Amino acid sequence: MPGRRGKNIIKKVLIALVSLAMIGGFVVLFIAASKDRNRTVCKRINIHVENKNEVSFVNKEEIKDYIIHNKALNPYGKSLSDLNIREITEAVGKFPWVKSAQVYVDNENTLQVSIAECEPVARVFMNDGNSFYLGEDGKELPMNGNFAIRMPVFTGFPSGKLSDTEDSALMAQIINISRYISDDAFWGAQIAQININANNQFELIPTVGNALIEFGDGNRVEEKLNKLLIFYQKGLNNVGWGYYDTLDVRYKGQVVATRKSPSGSPVVDSVLTEDGYKNKDTSTLKNITPND
Repeated sequence: MPGRRGKNIIKKVLIALVSLAMIGGFVVLFIAASKDRNRTVCKRINIHVENKNEVSFVNKEEIKDYIIHNKALNPYGKSLSDLNIREITEAVGKFPWVKSAQVYVDNENTLQVSIAECEPVARVFMNDGNSFYLGEDGKELPMNGNFAIRMPVFTGFPSGKLSDTEDSALMAQIINISRYISDDAFWGAQIAQININANNQFELIPTVGNALIEFGDGNRVEEKLNKLLIFYQKGLNNVGWGYYDTLDVRYKGQVVATRKSPSGSPVVDSVLTEDGYKNKDTSTLKNITPND
C-alpha cells in the first residue's frame, strides 16, 4: 500500500496527464477550426448605415460595387482567412460621407460593413458659386443633387483666399453659430441666412423684420443673441420691426441700432444692457426708446 506521500505523487501525475490531454484537445480543435476557416468562403456583403440626418448621403450600392470591383478587396470566393479586413475598413472610411466604419465577418460568413454617417451642421455657399455641407468636425461634405437637408445657410464663403489656419478658424466659427441656431427653436425660425462679408465677419439676415444684424465673429454666440432677444422684446415690439436698418451686437453689453432719418442720413440709437442679459433680465435696459 502506498503511503500518503505516494498518493500525493500519483494525484499530481493524474492532474498533469488530464491537463496535457485538455491542452492537446484545445490544440486539435484550434487546428480544425483554422482548417475550416481556410475552407470557408465569404458568401455575401451586408452594408448598414447609422444615420441621424433627414436623408442618407451614403450610397450603399456605390460602396458595395467599389468593394466588389476591387480585386484586393472583393471578398467573394475568398476564404475567411484571406480577407483583409483592415484594407476594406480603410477603403470604406475614405468615402466622403463616412464618419467611421467597422468591418467583420459574422457566423453566417457574411461580410458586415457598419457605417456611421457624418452629421452636417451647416450648408455653405462659396463666392464662386460652389457649395458644400460642413460637418460637425469641420469636414467639407459634397452636395447631392437628389437631397437637401434643412439647416442654417451661410453665404459668401471665400473661394481659395484663406490660409489653412484662417480657413479652419472660419469654419469653427460657422459651426459655433450654426449649432446654437439649430438648437434654438426661435432663432432657427428667425434667422433666414448668414452672410460672410469681406472681412470674414458674419451678418445675420432675419425672417421677420428688415434690420440686418451685424454679428461680428463667431464667438460669444449665446451672449449676442440673448441681448438681441431682449431688444426684440423691449425695443422692436414698441417701435415696430421695420423701424431700424441695422442692429449691431458686436459690442459686449450693447446693441447699436441704426435707422435712416427722413433726410437719408443714419441715426444711431445706443441700447445698453448689463451682464444680466444672460438670464434675459430686461429690467436693466436703458435708452430703449429711439431718440428722434
